[in-house]
Amino acid sequence: QSGKMEQFLKIGKSIIRKFFDYYEEYHLDNETEFFPVLKLIISGITDACQDNKQKNIIKKQLKIYARELYCQLWIQHAKEDEVSPDIEYEKKEAIKEFNRIYGKKRK
Repeated sequence: QSGKMEQFLKIGKSIIRKFFDYYEEYHLDNETEFFPVLKLIISGITDACQDNKQKNIIKKQLKIYARELYCQLWIQHAKEDEVSPDIEYEKKEAIKEFNRIYGKKRK
């Protein structure tokens, strides 16, 4: 059963990684384009799992993975914009922003 969960995570991370590449290439808007689709991707993957306990684990792991990628991109942009950015500060800001937008309810 955990092998099945690993498959969901592997597929989910692959899709999220590809979506991040697309997000970066096409400069999607965070609030209206990127996060709503990211949430759909994660819920679509987790909905395919039958086991509720595993569903929650998968959802949490995919969200953590997406947040890590978001932070990496944020820091990469900070390094491009500033000579010597405060990486710890930037990481905290990125996590705060990710959680703020990800937690928003759709209207």
